[in-house]
Amino acid sequence: MRNRSLFIAPCYMLFLFVFLSSCQEQVDPVLEEKGEMIVKFDNYVGNQTMVIDNVGSSNFRYANGKGQSFNITRFGYYISHVKLEGPNGELFVDEMNASADASQIKGYYRVVQGEPDTYNIHLKDVPAGQYNKITFTLGVREDGIQEGAVGGILDRAAGGWFWNWNSGFIHYMFEGHSPASPRDEQRLRLHIGGWKSIPGVDGNPQRFFDNNVEVSLLFDATVRVNRTMRPSPHIHMDLLKVLGDADFALQNNIHSPSEGVSFAQRIKNAFVVDHTHQ
Repeated sequence: MRNRSLFIAPCYMLFLFVFLSSCQEQVDPVLEEKGEMIVKFDNYVGNQTMVIDNVGSSNFRYANGKGQSFNITRFGYYISHVKLEGPNGELFVDEMNASADASQIKGYYRVVQGEPDTYNIHLKDVPAGQYNKITFTLGVREDGIQEGAVGGILDRAAGGWFWNWNSGFIHYMFEGHSPASPRDEQRLRLHIGGWKSIPGVDGNPQRFFDNNVEVSLLFDATVRVNRTMRPSPHIHMDLLKVLGDADFALQNNIHSPSEGVSFAQRIKNAFVVDHTHQ
C-alpha cells in the first residue's frame, strides 16, 4: 500500500506542473478582446437637415452665404483611412484594400444622401479600450490603388465617382439648382476631387491637385469599446461651410481638381462631432 502511495504522489505533482505551465502560457483574453464602433454621418445645410429633391425641382429649400437660394438633387462623399485613438495610447487603424473584387474592398466608404444604409460606418475588430479621437481622409488617395480595375463603390462602371488616372476620384459631390445659376435649367454642379499634385512646367499653371483632406475630430466624451459596448459618434457635416462665399452666378460648374481647390480647403471645418452614444 505504501509503494502505491509513493507512485501516485509523483504523478500528481507532474500533472499539477503541466497544468500550471499551460495556464501561464495562455494569453490574457482581455488583452485580445475586440469590439465595434459605429460612426454615423448626418448631413446638414446650416442648421437644416439635408433633403434631396428630384432633378428639375424648383423647390429651393436653402440659401448660401450670399442669400442665393438653391436645392440639392445629388450629394455625397468618400471616406477612407479611418483611424481611432485613445487617451492611454489606444490605436485602431482601419484595414485598407482596393480590389477588382467588390467583396474584398476594405476601408473605403461612400456616404450618399438619400441612401440611409450608407450613413453608418461599421468599424470592426477595434481593440478593447477607451477612445476619444477619430481621423479620416475625405477622399480617395492614389496610393493603394493601382492603375487597373477596382470594384465596389470605386468602380466607375458601377457608379463610382472616378474621373481618370490623373485626376482620380470625385471626393465630394453636390448637384442641384439655383435661380442664380445661368446654366441650363439653373443647374449647379460642385465636384471636388483630385488625388495627385502635378506642377506645371515652363511657367504654366499646375496641372493637377491633390484635394484629399485629412479630418481629425475629438469626441465630446471618451467612449469605451469591448465585446458588449459598441459606441457610436455622430458626425455632422455642414454644406454651407464648404460653399463659403461661393457665388452661384459664377461658380456653378466646378468639375476639375484645379477649380475645386478653394472648396477642398474648407472641407476640414465642415465636419464636427455633435454627440456620442455609449
